[in-house]
Amino acid sequence: MPRRRPDNVIEHRIAFSDFERAKINRLEKTAIANVGLDAVTDVLKAAGTALGGAGGLLAAYVLLKWKAPEIIADITNVTNTALDTVVDTFLPGTPLEYRREAQRLAAERGAIAKDEAAYCTFAADTYDEQRCSATQERKDKYFDDRARLNKLLRDAYKGKAYYGVASFVYAGLGDIDPSWTE
Repeated sequence: MPRRRPDNVIEHRIAFSDFERAKINRLEKTAIANVGLDAVTDVLKAAGTALGGAGGLLAAYVLLKWKAPEIIADITNVTNTALDTVVDTFLPGTPLEYRREAQRLAAERGAIAKDEAAYCTFAADTYDEQRCSATQERKDKYFDDRARLNKLLRDAYKGKAYYGVASFVYAGLGDIDPSWTE
């Protein structure tokens, strides 16, 4: 149902004295200051979070530098044990000592590459002819050891059903491949 138009309109006004106006002005200034303070507080919270995160990363880095060799050795031992279990399950008869020799050769290959980059590069500050010569001798011995291990593996796996799969076990470990031929 439609409403009637009003017959008369009463208007109410609130009039403030100078005292009330001063209070309202002070409240307005306080509100504006609070907005600015909130912005500063938010920036400081973000900076504190960033500093806390950076401190945590620094602490982790220091711990890693301090304990890394032991942690890496522990992880390697657990990983090698797990790998040995898996390999023994899928490839029975795979000699454990051959895998250990392949891991040793892989570590030797990494050490040789590091020394070669440090001592055999003419542009490097650490170039040293004698150390480079010793590194080249280690490299020659590494290649001889690798060829010897590949021959051992070829003889150990020859004629077995998993001959092709065996190269997967040694992937990435000093270029060891039982199917490799000279």
